[in-house]
Amino acid sequence: MAIIVDARQLTALGAWFITIAACVNPAWSEPWPLLAIARAGAVTDSASGGESPRPSPVVIRLNALEALAVGAPAPAPTGPDLPTLTTSVADREPTDLRLLLADGERWRLMEFGAAATWRPLATKVTAFGQLPYVAPERPDAAPAFDGSYEPASLGVKGEIGDFEAGAQYRSVGKRLDRLIGAPAALKDREGHEMWVAQRLGLLRLRLSDSELTDNVDRNPALPRTTKDQSAVTAEVSVSAWPVLGLTYAWGDSARIRLTPQRREGVPERHEFESVTGSAYYYGGPGWDITASSTLAQNRPIVGPDDELVTTSQDLTLTLHLLDSFTAVPVLSLGQEHSTLSALRTATGTAGLTLSYAPPASRWWASTFVSYTSTRISDGSTNGHSVSLGGALTCALGRLFPARSTLSFEAGYDRYADTAIPQSSSRALSGFVVLRVAGF
Repeated sequence: MAIIVDARQLTALGAWFITIAACVNPAWSEPWPLLAIARAGAVTDSASGGESPRPSPVVIRLNALEALAVGAPAPAPTGPDLPTLTTSVADREPTDLRLLLADGERWRLMEFGAAATWRPLATKVTAFGQLPYVAPERPDAAPAFDGSYEPASLGVKGEIGDFEAGAQYRSVGKRLDRLIGAPAALKDREGHEMWVAQRLGLLRLRLSDSELTDNVDRNPALPRTTKDQSAVTAEVSVSAWPVLGLTYAWGDSARIRLTPQRREGVPERHEFESVTGSAYYYGGPGWDITASSTLAQNRPIVGPDDELVTTSQDLTLTLHLLDSFTAVPVLSLGQEHSTLSALRTATGTAGLTLSYAPPASRWWASTFVSYTSTRISDGSTNGHSVSLGGALTCALGRLFPARSTLSFEAGYDRYADTAIPQSSSRALSGFVVLRVAGF
């Protein structure tokens, strides 16, 4: 059941982000606050009653840190030469029914953003953020943002002609994986990134610096690694050809393990460098494909002369079959090789997601299947996992004086490790959920 959010809170969030954007150029700060408050109020009014029952598609590009979708541009207050401002605030509930019905905390996501455009100088400033919070126990209670929840992302980006600069903070642990979608490279990451980019005809150059840490939830069974990385990326885009990219990255990392007394051990420091090649091709409305390959080397700064070489390949294909059927197969392969211990680790993942959503029907359905295999050359690990799931949703119309949907979902998960049989597990789940947008 959706949470009814106080309009004053939404207006305050929108106005706060507009204030940030206005600080970039104080000369614009005078006419903006009134427009910001008016626009935030309009978003609040429309969100409470006109929400579509169908889930909107989410498109993940190669650089998801820069992706932001904001509302439609608001009309300029007086004339086309003045800045145009848009704001958006949305309260998102998880689409995974297992997350909705799982025991414990029930997380939701507040997304907010603002964009200011000045056409005479081809200038645009955007600010955006995501705030996860635990849904209140009473359905009619508004969420209380008391400062105890950390934002999942906060960022700002400025564009002047073909030049771009931005910064973003991100903190998404494994407990939020099913709530916030992200590419594999950005999952379980906490930290910041800053970048500048310049387009020169068909070529786009990007320089970035980031410091990201994994194991955000601080699981004592896992190490915690912090990477301080700089990278240079070159992309070439030619009409009717794939967008080709090449990235060279370098930096250092520090891995910390917890002792049996749950204290931090001595950091293991490494230097690393990597080269990544990527390609994205849009084949029209029917399909598109993304591929990438990475080669990385890690060397310890202090300690034995042990070099770890890793390779990874990823392939994603999106097929839009007819107007209502979509198929997304995914393939990922990875290998690690240690020169000192001669150990080799191989990991492979294959997945397929199918969705069916006829435009004129109240029914839509989706299903997925994935298989993952992990092997270590010394025989200490030989694990295989399979996940199956499916969902069927029906829009019930204006029942309960509000938009409502009824969903049925079933899932099966199985993990087996021939090297450690006691770690094997399996689970079967089934859910029926009634969603009511509001009263």
